[in-house]
Amino acid sequence: MANKPAKLLGLAHIGIYTKDLEASKAFYTKLGFRLDGESCPGAKLAFMSLGSCLLELIQPADPAAQLPGDGVVAHVAIECTGIDELVASLKAQGLVPQQAQVSTSDNILDGIKNIFFPGPSGESIELLDYYRRP
Repeated sequence: MANKPAKLLGLAHIGIYTKDLEASKAFYTKLGFRLDGESCPGAKLAFMSLGSCLLELIQPADPAAQLPGDGVVAHVAIECTGIDELVASLKAQGLVPQQAQVSTSDNILDGIKNIFFPGPSGESIELLDYYRRP
């Protein structure tokens, strides 16, 4: 697979915390969203789309976990290519990611690489590379 040039492409998805994943999936289905995939690497995740809008519904693994609040946006994901090169460039500019290295998940959305950076107001920005896509 050929390397793509490193660049930011635009909004990848919006992550929303929920205490009841099934109720959230039912709500967004009624709004016209379709379920694109689910995963349970700890937290329960559901990816739902409507047109070009992709939501990641997140139910923590621990039901007693303290959430910032129901419906609170967990993070904004920015789609990119060449994530490893981008992360190195951002680190060189003084930005420090929330984890030590880029994560790879082969079973989520046909394969992703991602990393999170803290924003200046407590928000979380995810860089997301659909590394298997042409």
